[in-house]
Amino acid sequence: MNTSLFDFAGGIQLLDGVDVTVALPGLLAGICLIGFVGNVLLLLVLVHDFRNGKASIVNTLTVNLSAIDLLILIVCLPIRAATYGRQSWTLGSFVCKTADWFQHCCLVAKSFTLAAVGQARYNSILNPPKFINFNPKRVVVILFFVWTVSCILPIPHMVFTNLPRYEGVALCVFEVPFYASNFMNVFSKIYPVAAYVIPIIFTATCYTKTLLQTKLQKKKAHNPRQQNKRITLMLVCVSGTYSLMWLPEWSAWVWARHSYSEGDKPPNGFIIFAQVFVYVSSAVSPIIFLAVSEDFREGLLSAWVFLRCNGSKAAGGSCSPKTGENGTEMGASVINSLQDLKTVSPTAISEVAKDVSIRILPDVEHFWQERRNTTATEVHDPVPWEREDKQ
Repeated sequence: MNTSLFDFAGGIQLLDGVDVTVALPGLLAGICLIGFVGNVLLLLVLVHDFRNGKASIVNTLTVNLSAIDLLILIVCLPIRAATYGRQSWTLGSFVCKTADWFQHCCLVAKSFTLAAVGQARYNSILNPPKFINFNPKRVVVILFFVWTVSCILPIPHMVFTNLPRYEGVALCVFEVPFYASNFMNVFSKIYPVAAYVIPIIFTATCYTKTLLQTKLQKKKAHNPRQQNKRITLMLVCVSGTYSLMWLPEWSAWVWARHSYSEGDKPPNGFIIFAQVFVYVSSAVSPIIFLAVSEDFREGLLSAWVFLRCNGSKAAGGSCSPKTGENGTEMGASVINSLQDLKTVSPTAISEVAKDVSIRILPDVEHFWQERRNTTATEVHDPVPWEREDKQ
């Protein structure tokens, strides 16, 4: 009665039914497992690329995206699952006040990071030499700005969240008193625009300009490497998937804060559907990378080979490829040998070359011995055709 807005925080509580208390936590657990494995693999591939000297702003921001997805899956999702399973709040006051705030911090950080990825991709197409020179300070400034703004914008979720008890049951609720109703009316209009609408428009503009620039450079044949649009289209798919899956959550958030009566609020089924889609969006990005990007599949294979080799060396074994019947493994070993020549000293290379030149295969040894024992007759006649005419 003393509040202008009342809503549940950290998940809807006081819900009954097997679908909510058993099936929904099980569904969230499956999403958490799939997303955790996929994002960990994505991070391994990106770290492996960094070790191979493939550092770039886009890759670094993709690491930030994957890290945010992991935070949502391993921090925010279990809180929602526990709330739906227990039908009340059992995680304490600190988690109650910070649960929605932290989730919105991650959502805002993802929005701004996607916008930064779009801008970085456009810069890489517009000015490739400048983009190749990776500047860590620029990335640090971008990430500092993203996370600072993302932690400041959702602060009202922490301020107006409380843990009262109703009829002996602890409930985590979002309560706005009457004296702060004007502030909440302004905040509920500005916040979704700043956190969701503007980053989406900016990201879409960057990718539109990137595709137009790629098409223009393809006509001029300025750089053949930029003719391939798969990377841009993959990033467009990731951004578009995030935006579409976040739309129900932001719609439910705005709907709940602009409803003037209890009957005007969004139904519980729609709110649960929106929250589940947020967690699905955090698990779907590795699937998009795996389905669209050949570089990601190759990087995943390289990372697997690297981890397998390190595991075999730690166990005392060797990871040298064996020669197969079709010569595929031999080709790989030759490539690895050529790559290893960069780290071998010139003296060792000359000794290996001398050893190879001295060593002769047994099957052809008699052929070379006969060649060495025979001497070729030297012909000094300058005009041999006249002698043939005389004969």
